[in-house]
Amino acid sequence: MPLFGKSDTFSENPDVRQVEKMIAKEARDDQKNLDHTIKDVTGAEKSHNKSIKAADKAQHALDKSVEQEHKAAKALNRAVHSHDAAISNEQNAEKTLTIKQQHEARLEQDLAQKRRHLDELQQRKAQNDYTRESQLS
Repeated sequence: MPLFGKSDTFSENPDVRQVEKMIAKEARDDQKNLDHTIKDVTGAEKSHNKSIKAADKAQHALDKSVEQEHKAAKALNRAVHSHDAAISNEQNAEKTLTIKQQHEARLEQDLAQKRRHLDELQQRKAQNDYTRESQLS
């Protein structure tokens, strides 16, 4: 008479037969519980392995995002530097233009003054020439 599992031969004694059935039922229940627990552990292990892979994938995505952010920050710094340099160049060009325009205006005034002086000298010479001519004649 086997202790576990089904038995075709049960004892003739009803009390013993009842105990044998009870032991066989307990053995089946224990096996069902064991099978169910093994299935739960296997499922938990699979879920755990998937979560490890997902966490690893997320870490790689984070690393990639951090690298992209660093590249973007670098490009932004270059662009800001270039922009600042362009603003500085523009301001320097404006200052240079202002200085050149002031210089041009000063030279224009000097030229006008020299032309007036030339006109005065030409008129004085013409007057002096006329006066000399009239004294000679």
